[in-house]
Amino acid sequence: MRKLCWAALALWAATAAVQAQTGPSEYDVKAVFLYNFVRLVDWPEGPPSSPIRICVVGTHPIEEKLEETLRGESFEGQPLIVRTIAHPDADCEVLFIPRRSAEGEYLRAVEGRPVLTVGESPDFIQQGGMINFFLDGKRVRFEINPAAASRANLRISSRLLQLARLVPS
Repeated sequence: MRKLCWAALALWAATAAVQAQTGPSEYDVKAVFLYNFVRLVDWPEGPPSSPIRICVVGTHPIEEKLEETLRGESFEGQPLIVRTIAHPDADCEVLFIPRRSAEGEYLRAVEGRPVLTVGESPDFIQQGGMINFFLDGKRVRFEINPAAASRANLRISSRLLQLARLVPS
């Protein structure tokens, strides 16, 4: 039942406006998306080992929102945890790189590894990132570079690809 609620919330979040006082914040929406990205990506050797680590570069408001969203959640029996990292680290299944971070450095550290890279800066995809958040007015949207995911041996669900703006390499 809880997963059904999350799925409904994720679909709503895909089209919901980010409203500061009457709805979820931008980072509430992004946290739910990150949770659902885990569920909609296939890693090359099946589900990631326990626990599934979502790493956040530096101190960022999404960290607290992710902690709230993931509390008590698991995926295919594996707990989901949030890690804050200060240096490039490939020991993550998902790597969230906020804007104004040394994106290229972090992307190079996981290049060729099955790590889903997610960012939020205008040139994240062009630097080799896989999924990038952007605001369309007040709505949180995302774009995906399927070729970047493929190079890391990750397969993104067609359901997720349908919700995204697809960007070529």
